Amino acid sequence: MSPPPTPPTDPDTAPGAWRMAEHWPELAQAVTDQAIESVDLMLRGLDLLVQRGRLTQAEYQVLATPAQRLKHCGIHAQQIVRFQSGRVRQSHEKIDLAYVVESVLQERRDDLALMGITVRRKFQPMPVLIDPTLGYSLAQAMLEWCTPLGSHIDLRLDAQGEPARARLWMKVLTDTAPVQSQVFVDNIQWLLLRQIAATDGGLELTREVQPDGVTLTALCKRTLGAPLAADTGAAATTPSTLFKTVTGAYVLVCSASADTRLQALGLVKPLGASADGVASGAQAVAALRDREVHLLVLDEVHPPADVASLQFELAAHHPSLAVLRLVPAGSATLPMAGMAPTTVAIDTLGTALGPAVMFTLSNVI
Repeated sequence: MSPPPTPPTDPDTAPGAWRMAEHWPELAQAVTDQAIESVDLMLRGLDLLVQRGRLTQAEYQVLATPAQRLKHCGIHAQQIVRFQSGRVRQSHEKIDLAYVVESVLQERRDDLALMGITVRRKFQPMPVLIDPTLGYSLAQAMLEWCTPLGSHIDLRLDAQGEPARARLWMKVLTDTAPVQSQVFVDNIQWLLLRQIAATDGGLELTREVQPDGVTLTALCKRTLGAPLAADTGAAATTPSTLFKTVTGAYVLVCSASADTRLQALGLVKPLGASADGVASGAQAVAALRDREVHLLVLDEVHPPADVASLQFELAAHHPSLAVLRLVPAGSATLPMAGMAPTTVAIDTLGTALGPAVMFTLSNVI
């Protein structure tokens, strides 16, 4: 009689085979996932209290602001791990860096105004060879690093050296001399910037303390010839060249409003993605079970009556699905550096939905 077969051994549990130092990305991902999920649940609870009149908008802001900062910190950490892991599929393309930076400034315009931050800029249209999404992340991250340091930012994009290299330069003007120990701290924003530069391989970052402020410079090694002609400028680059192709992606639009569904589908399909619209949570759940959905556009201004069942399905069976929420006018949140936006204000649907879908899909497919 032959002996019973030896059960398989988990190689990860073999003596001496496991070291925490080799698994820090998994640890960071697990911690940040849990933190972001917990903050999202808390913010939903606060929203519910506001809707029921139990909490004023001012009280909501007092409680929500530190929670959102914690969430943003977690998002930055997720991005660092994502870039470091090598899961970012780069596609270097010739783009006008001036167009990318101006796009970031336009997206952050209202947020910067609320913070009392003024930005003076002077651009030379600069052709560079870079992954478009990574270039967008770089501009976002540089602005994120600068904004806590002061309320006046000078921004320049020009050529430097021979051969010419594109130089993206930001200077935060301060009333008193900055403290070097505060500027050179390796905070989460700086670590994200360093990881973006390391991921691209063609970027050099420097930060410097001066008597009247702080400068942050990104030098692009893969600059393509001379600056573009001033009369063509950023208009020579269309928005569609900024992001990777989304052909093959599937987008589901869920809204109780037929007009909103039709408008959203009319904006998404020309991007190259497949898209369908549903009017109820039950229809959305059925679609999620029938095929792979890369992005769900959920209308929270005209939600389906059974939206709660859809939210339960998402939390229980599709926690990693990208969701882009349509929210009331003026309440959309701006994306953090390197991160896809999570909300689009319903009154900006025509101009904001397309870029938001493109950037979201470029991060998930």
